[in-house]
Amino acid sequence: MRITIVTETYFPQVNGVSRTLGELVRHLIDSGDEVQLIHPDYGESIDGHERSHAVRSVMLPFYKELYLPLPPFVGVRRAIDAFRPDIVHIATEATLGLSVLRFAVKRRLAIVSSFHTNFDQYSRHYRVGWLRSVIWQYLRWFHNRTRETYVPSRATIRQLEVLGFERVVLWKRGVDAEMFRPDRPGRDEVRRALGWTPEDVVIAHVSRIAPEKNVDDLADALAIVAARRPEVRILMVGDGPSRGSVERRLGPSARFVGYKKGQELADHYAAADLFAFASRTETFGNVVLEAMASSLPVVAVRAGGVGETVLLGETGSLVEPSDPPDRLARELIRLVDQPGERKRMAAAARKYAESQSWSSIMGGLRERYLAIIAEAGASNRS
Repeated sequence: MRITIVTETYFPQVNGVSRTLGELVRHLIDSGDEVQLIHPDYGESIDGHERSHAVRSVMLPFYKELYLPLPPFVGVRRAIDAFRPDIVHIATEATLGLSVLRFAVKRRLAIVSSFHTNFDQYSRHYRVGWLRSVIWQYLRWFHNRTRETYVPSRATIRQLEVLGFERVVLWKRGVDAEMFRPDRPGRDEVRRALGWTPEDVVIAHVSRIAPEKNVDDLADALAIVAARRPEVRILMVGDGPSRGSVERRLGPSARFVGYKKGQELADHYAAADLFAFASRTETFGNVVLEAMASSLPVVAVRAGGVGETVLLGETGSLVEPSDPPDRLARELIRLVDQPGERKRMAAAARKYAESQSWSSIMGGLRERYLAIIAEAGASNRS
């Protein structure tokens, strides 16, 4: 099978979309498929991928972790024609995705898409909320032009179907439970480097530190925890436009270590005892499953895919989106004060994460590809 994957974010960018697509590419290549990857040019090659096509791009000033591919996309169209894919998977809906969608329709190629980000909710945080209606109209038009749209949670499926999206299919997320695990060799070294003892209780947060991740409420909640339990340590992994303000609010109780990836990221998860997450915009929330694989009970806001991943009372605790930050803080403090409950939830979180392998999830998507290709071939013949 020959698959073209089109995305406006990929490694070395650190986010859930790039991580998911990286796992997909790896699984397809391991299965013997040929994969053409079309992505922004980050100024460096992608290791182990000979068929990647980098597109000239510019960094977004308000979201410096993302690059916007610049038209015209003549080279992209030529690359797709030369590769002759059996199926095209468009993972993002901006300039590059739109150009490839139009081209693939013209070429009568089998096209599928995936929905990763609640752009309309992001628009509120970046002061363009007045565009929400237009954004939804565009996204609906875009995805309904493809044969299937893959979505990471049932909550997001329900939301999209109400808005008129058609042929929406569940495509869950997995986790590498061999890499993300509690007995990481670098766990103790991370704690020592940050000045913490083995007995300290550490609350971790891993994410882009930005308004759309609801970091204001998170910072308020963690500040309450630090005031009521000054012995608790806070570990912030990630970066973003709100880092400075959050850092000032949390003061010396928190350590900010920037973005981490791979083995180093896994060591930082393992160095913690609890995971706090306040985002309301996640279609899934990969970091939550990574935390669970690391045996961390999760205290999070019940929103989007996170409310499906965290099993209330078993693998963590959930608060409602309307709850004040004090409610999140109280749940964190409750688990800080109850090591037995933390231990029970940690074991359950790890067990659940072990059942969510990337291999089985990507294998299911591959089967969808094969069915779409067969369906498209029959349609073209008729």
